Amino acid sequence: MDNRTGAGHTTRPQHAVVESLARELNMPFEQVERVYTEQVRQIEATARIKTFVGVIVASRVRAELRQQQAVTEFDH
Repeated sequence: MDNRTGAGHTTRPQHAVVESLARELNMPFEQVERVYTEQVRQIEATARIKTFVGVIVASRVRAELRQQQAVTEFDH
């Protein structure tokens, strides 16, 4: 099975994580997926040990999207 991500697309295991984050944050799947795939690219580019990449990515995505929500709520 090929586990590489395409432009803006997640693998099956990643899809489940993105779906879970989207529900948790009450945000559109596509928006969460964009942030998720960007974080995966950034972290995998420099990570020497890949064991916890998924955990780190999920944490960063959650933090980034919560920050975006806070800014959006503050602006309105």
